[in-house]
Amino acid sequence: MTDFPSSTLRLMCNAFILLCLFPAHAANASDVPIPTEKPLRQQLQKAREMPAVISRKTSCSTQLNALKVIYKSQPPVTDPRGCKISQPVEVFTFSDGTKLSPPAVLECETAVIVAQFVRNVIQVEAIKTLGSTIKSVEQDSGYVCRERNGTTKLSEHAFGRALDISAFVTASGETVKVVAQTNIELREAKFLSAIRAAACGPFSTVLGPGSDADHASHFHFDLAPRKGKPFCQ
Repeated sequence: MTDFPSSTLRLMCNAFILLCLFPAHAANASDVPIPTEKPLRQQLQKAREMPAVISRKTSCSTQLNALKVIYKSQPPVTDPRGCKISQPVEVFTFSDGTKLSPPAVLECETAVIVAQFVRNVIQVEAIKTLGSTIKSVEQDSGYVCRERNGTTKLSEHAFGRALDISAFVTASGETVKVVAQTNIELREAKFLSAIRAAACGPFSTVLGPGSDADHASHFHFDLAPRKGKPFCQ
């Protein structure tokens, strides 16, 4: 048997230990799974990355098609009382199959802005706060030839420029009603507050619970022509 100096034996042992450990370490590292984003996080990121499509250089119908809105064009509205819509559309479904229930007739450009708001704001906030997407937006009033409550002036509904939203139904089956925040859970209150705040800008008028008795159970969003800042209560 060959005798090796003690120093040589130590070097050989160390080398053997390294050869044994290093492959095992490499194999374990390759087996570690790479974390992937959760589906809801991916949907949120997708919604945030979607660009705005509203453009005066593009026809309204083209913009609705780009937003993947399911709608039906309607003949122009002309009423002796002064109600009118030059390009009305009946909206059935927004992007990604989000229903408008029941379907509503809106002025085309209003439909574009509502569709964009549903896609870029409502869905994003629903994913963040409720942990689910919205499958249905429940509405109380689109086009209606009527005056504002308590006045003789025509409502923005009379021109197809307004939409009243009373509730949101999530893909998980939860219904979030538009009511005073003291009557609902905290996360629902956060969701409704975020929607209401974000609407002030895209829409020129934003009303809801607390504004007055007429808006205690729904959001009123409209595009009334204004020279100054939006009116939001």
